[in-house]
Amino acid sequence: MFVFVNFIYVTTICATFNINDSGETITVCDRMTVSHSPGYPLHMLWGRINCLLHLGQPMFRVSFASTLTAAGAVVLFYLIMKLILKNVFSNRDENGVSHLATTPVYFLEIPSLFGALCFAFSYQQWFQADGAKGGIYTLNTFLTMLILYILFLMRERGWFLKGFLLVAFIYGVSLTDHWPNQVVIFPGYVWLLLSAQTKVPILEIMESLFKLRFLDFWEKFKKAMMAFGLKNWILALTLCFVGFSLYTSLAMRANLHPVMNWWDPDNLTRLWQTIERKGYSGIGAQRSLITIHRNLVEFYQQSYDQFGIVFSWVILILAIWGLFWLFKRNRVLGWGLAILEFFVFLTIIGFNNPLKGYQWTLDNFFTPIYHLACFMAAAGVAGILEVSSKNFKSKVKTASIGGAALLLAFLPLSLNYIRDDQSRYTSSYDYGMNMLRTVAKNGVIICNGDIDILPLWYLQYVRGIRPDVTSFTMQLIPYSWARDPFFKRNPSLYVPVFNNVNPEVVVQNMINMHGNQRPFYFTNIFTAPWIRQKNPALPEGFLWRLTNTKNMNFPLTSRHLNLLWSGYCLHDLNPPRRRYWDPYTDVMKDSYGIGFDFTGYYALANKWYPLAVWCFKNALKYRQPQTWPRLYFMLAQSEIQVHDGAGALLALQKVDKMQPGNPLVYAKMGEAYLLLHHLNLASNAFQTSLRLDPNEAEAQHGLVEIRTLEKENPSLMH
Repeated sequence: MFVFVNFIYVTTICATFNINDSGETITVCDRMTVSHSPGYPLHMLWGRINCLLHLGQPMFRVSFASTLTAAGAVVLFYLIMKLILKNVFSNRDENGVSHLATTPVYFLEIPSLFGALCFAFSYQQWFQADGAKGGIYTLNTFLTMLILYILFLMRERGWFLKGFLLVAFIYGVSLTDHWPNQVVIFPGYVWLLLSAQTKVPILEIMESLFKLRFLDFWEKFKKAMMAFGLKNWILALTLCFVGFSLYTSLAMRANLHPVMNWWDPDNLTRLWQTIERKGYSGIGAQRSLITIHRNLVEFYQQSYDQFGIVFSWVILILAIWGLFWLFKRNRVLGWGLAILEFFVFLTIIGFNNPLKGYQWTLDNFFTPIYHLACFMAAAGVAGILEVSSKNFKSKVKTASIGGAALLLAFLPLSLNYIRDDQSRYTSSYDYGMNMLRTVAKNGVIICNGDIDILPLWYLQYVRGIRPDVTSFTMQLIPYSWARDPFFKRNPSLYVPVFNNVNPEVVVQNMINMHGNQRPFYFTNIFTAPWIRQKNPALPEGFLWRLTNTKNMNFPLTSRHLNLLWSGYCLHDLNPPRRRYWDPYTDVMKDSYGIGFDFTGYYALANKWYPLAVWCFKNALKYRQPQTWPRLYFMLAQSEIQVHDGAGALLALQKVDKMQPGNPLVYAKMGEAYLLLHHLNLASNAFQTSLRLDPNEAEAQHGLVEIRTLEKENPSLMH
């Protein structure tokens, strides 16, 4: 199972790294720096171990770490499901030892394999397994599965107390990876922990709670908890704290002042602020029914084909049937899975409050919902096998049903393969390389967020490419823990900072004070309006070179542009049927289009008409659809100037289709028809333009030109 699943993951692994936080994640693991809150120290150490392997570049090694934990989680799923079914089908003797009696072995194997394979190749689990940032979530899933496995193993002889202590330690460790997910699933852990002891039946405890007998509930609860012994509770809490203390590694690394040192957790106060994610407070939308509705919509859009088109509904039906069957066979286990699913779903949907349009950030949090659904679906398969064994006398028929179910388990692999295959994804890596190819010697790149800075962190800090180039993101300028070390590493860019730490002030002072020494560039992604308003700039490739900074004697010419664009890696940026990257890939793609777009404007203004045609045609390949009418119109203007009437007419017809009724478009159509010597059609176009706007000057001028031509040569009208 491990080898097979990991082999599939590796064949579809991301060719470079995703546009998400993967660039940062790889840098953190390779250089052992401090990641964004909560720091993820466990993943940092796990990724660092994998970075020691001699397998390709660090970006592959960290992604490979994701596949290992993802495949390990699948194996644990299989083992857990077997323990669940063993509890369902077995009887316990007076010593509490379970016996399977006459239950066929495939009643355990087939449902367990079915659930494990469906989970392994569910869209989100597979996506996480194939990327560097996804390794944080696959490691969390692995630890969750390990805790669940031990909780079920506690029902076996010899595992009760040592399982309890192991769970405490692993839970403490798991909090150092992605603690919000572990907090969400905690109520389910408590249920399974209480159900493992036999002093007080868990159902009696819950019955007293439901009947509002709180004193009785408290007494029974204390008695059940004391089944583990006070000494073992003290030891368990100690082990949990020991695991949690892994966070101190962040303080150790922070005191070494690494190149990436988020929140600088070099003392207890800042360390705790990092753990509690203080940097993210107040950045979401206000919690309300609106945010809950948005989260529900995102969950549906993410889930309706999670296991493949149509087959996801089969999993849902099996899960509902499986939960019903579990309640009939073993109410404790049925309640356990139901509580796990309920609390995970309720907390993810109700607690999270991303801003409108950012709901896709929740997709990684939905994974526990899917693997719990797979547990219930696997129980559903077991229920079908049990029912069929009672209705069919022939064991062959029952085994055949199980075989058919096992074959169905491979459907997610088939249905999701194309959607999850990231083996051709190079967009983020290429984007960083193309930026570094654009920038002149000792240049400074001003970035505006994660999309443009993260690939540069990997390429510059890990690979050591273009160390002469300085890059930073304006988002971090207001924070002293990021700004002060940056100035310390780059004293040639230092500017005094007083009370106003707004990037508009600090970065503009940087440009004013040091622009005569180094060329400055800014990116097209979410560009701050003030930087364009205060600094004249030329499009150079897909970056903007500030003309009030050091002149590198690179005037904007066709030859220079050809050298730049021919040196770029511009692979296919269009996603497959299911987007395996987030919507920001479209923003990155549009960034290239903006470079072509505004270079075309500059070329048109300078009467470099062939260059303008080339630019606008390329801009249409990369820019987003809402810009196409304007681009087609500019392309038509450029083609009229190079006397390509047919090309201009084709572009104008597309504009008219997208935005009908524009008088200027019809006037330009008339000019295109004139170039093609179709005077009748030109006259009709000009007249249509004037009907829409009697003051359209170009149409009036065109009709005058037609009358002149008609007088000179009347046959032209035919």
